[in-house]
Amino acid sequence: MFVKSIKIAKRAMFPIFRWEQKGVSAQIGVAGTGFFINSNGYFISVAHVFDGRNQNTKFLFFGCLPGQLQNPRIEIREIARDDEHDIFLGKIELKTQNYFHLSIRIPEEGRSICVGGYPLAQISKNSQGGLELGGVRRYFQPSFVLDIAGANVDNGQGLIRKHDGFLVRDVGLFGMSGGPVFNKKGIVVGMQGSVTQPRISQHSSGRTISVENAQVIKSELMVKLLRDNKIKFNFLGKF
Repeated sequence: MFVKSIKIAKRAMFPIFRWEQKGVSAQIGVAGTGFFINSNGYFISVAHVFDGRNQNTKFLFFGCLPGQLQNPRIEIREIARDDEHDIFLGKIELKTQNYFHLSIRIPEEGRSICVGGYPLAQISKNSQGGLELGGVRRYFQPSFVLDIAGANVDNGQGLIRKHDGFLVRDVGLFGMSGGPVFNKKGIVVGMQGSVTQPRISQHSSGRTISVENAQVIKSELMVKLLRDNKIKFNFLGKF
């Protein structure tokens, strides 16, 4: 069902690495996911991936892993953000022919979608003292739209953001924040924002099941940020 669209996602989606220098040592990990929206290296992610940075923090692009390793790494540059709706517009200094088209239409309830991201990253050092990134793997979660919805999310630092869009049945995993949510044609209709609070389904026998859903930020808000900053992108309104 998603064979064609996942081929697009594999070339246009990448992990965002957070590099924190602490004295003579450094900590590095995957903070979230970004995806290209044009050929000039502009990309979209969620703003909360970049929260809590300081003078010793860098956000880095190592390529569309695991297949396309970027050497040397490239530092990510912030262009603009919509903190109210948790949207980040960034740029990587490279040219690419692999990027997503966007739609401003929220898919109908029951419509099949797929969420992509990098939730299971394994990073180690090699014998030369560099990083071994072969364990940074993509993950795709097919799902479907449950309902039009929004949620207020606290970033833990006193900032409340509105994740405005729709719910999908299956949750994204940690590291998939900012990942593209796309339809069967490979058109982005939103991005992974957050997960709903657990709700309990309880049987008369006493058995309980915890239920969570993914909250998706609608692509209409991304389009607005791109237009406000006069960034070219490819727009497709139909499914």
